[in-house]
Amino acid sequence: MRHEAKKIAQIVSEILTLFLLNGAENIDIKVNTKISTNERNTEIIIIQYECDYEEEFIQKIEYNLNTQRQYEIEGYYWQLVGEDDSSDELHLVGAMVDEANVSKKGKDLHIQLLRKA
Repeated sequence: MRHEAKKIAQIVSEILTLFLLNGAENIDIKVNTKISTNERNTEIIIIQYECDYEEEFIQKIEYNLNTQRQYEIEGYYWQLVGEDDSSDELHLVGAMVDEANVSKKGKDLHIQLLRKA
């Protein structure tokens, strides 16, 4: 449970850092955790308002976040997410989530991540 909370925080931190390093000024983050008898699902919603990213940059974000979840990589490397400011580590974030939706609505960039624990 403790590691799960840290993993969620690392995921949020990595995406927030990416946006801040690219000049973001207005960002909303919402984390919803739903616990049922058999599973615990976490939905992360991040909205960057008034973004002016090129379509190529948005497609790169979407591609990296939509890599297949890899439990074996997550077990070893989740603590490394956010440790290297020289490049984004979205491929590690993508390996830690089950679903990722990236869309631009008007001038706002919406990212919705689902993690099933």
